[in-house]
Amino acid sequence: MKPLRIGIVGKRGSAHVAGFRAHPHAQVVAMCEANPAVLSREAASLGVDKTFFNFEAMLDHVDAVFVATPMQLHAQQTILALQAGKHVLCEVTACVSLDECHALVEAVRTSGQTYTMAENYIFSEENLIVQEMAHRGLFGDVYFGEGEYVHDVKSYHHFADGTPTWRCQWQVGVSGNTYPTHSLGPVSTWFDAAKSEASPVSVVCWGSGIHTDPEHPHEDTTETLVRLKGGGLVRLRLDMMSNRPSECAFYGIQGTHGVFESGRGGRGAGQVWVGENPPPGPVPDDHKHWQPVGEFASLLPESTRNLIADAKGAGHGGGDFLVAYAFVQAALGEAPNPVDIVRGVEWTAVGLCSTKSIQAGGIPVTVPEFKL
Repeated sequence: MKPLRIGIVGKRGSAHVAGFRAHPHAQVVAMCEANPAVLSREAASLGVDKTFFNFEAMLDHVDAVFVATPMQLHAQQTILALQAGKHVLCEVTACVSLDECHALVEAVRTSGQTYTMAENYIFSEENLIVQEMAHRGLFGDVYFGEGEYVHDVKSYHHFADGTPTWRCQWQVGVSGNTYPTHSLGPVSTWFDAAKSEASPVSVVCWGSGIHTDPEHPHEDTTETLVRLKGGGLVRLRLDMMSNRPSECAFYGIQGTHGVFESGRGGRGAGQVWVGENPPPGPVPDDHKHWQPVGEFASLLPESTRNLIADAKGAGHGGGDFLVAYAFVQAALGEAPNPVDIVRGVEWTAVGLCSTKSIQAGGIPVTVPEFKL
């Protein structure tokens, strides 16, 4: 089989190279970066010979690209690559406007190429176990989920000299859930695995007010409720401002026959309960009790367990490695696409619609429907 030649744009992509190279039919052959010093350093450390300052020039030398630039560049670079006949793995979020969401869907439709959004949080070991449990029906009919991204990143909003980074405008330049995919992504994959409808249809969002960083209009905490097409409900919390230790991710899922809740802030592993509902009448005290989710790891296919072992030590709990590997499999037609264009823009649109909701006082905002 001819190797899939991959080019990376943006230094963030370096964290995924091990995952690309783990696949026997993939090669990282090129890198593009605007900063000459960074380009030289990263290319040398990765052993990449072909380097570019111009993204379009790199497209002539690759079969696929990993777009790992600031989020306001994602749609433009993704569309250019698709139009050039290249597969695309793109960092989150997919884009920064609803118009761009529609344009991305159209670009994938007309190009026929693979687009994967690089939501790495769906690939943590715990989250993969929960996904497999949902797939096997252990939670029954899934109807509620929750996800939280709590990570004090105020230091990312300015460079050392005080000038603003891209995050000043695109993440904290407005209020709402401007970074939704880490919290929504895993929950949505569990709904999908349980064969429950996961497409969002409406969003409401409220905020806590501005307390710790008055320079920016982004409220310290926002709570977003997402109504799903099948009637399910998802609660999302985003907090990138509050002065506290980082938690990064908390998740929960509730079904008719089971529940999962992750640990908080690294303080303990996730827990599950699964079982049939009791018959009418008194319920024994020991009818329901928690089990560590790790006790269900044997449900994962052997190939997945082996990849998790290979990914140990990679960024985001191995997620950077695994999302890169999964993209190669999808581009080569070896496995289903983990986050295709429809899910990618749906998850992105939840955040964009949350901004509309919070600006209008928390009224429900309809999420557009996206179809290939």
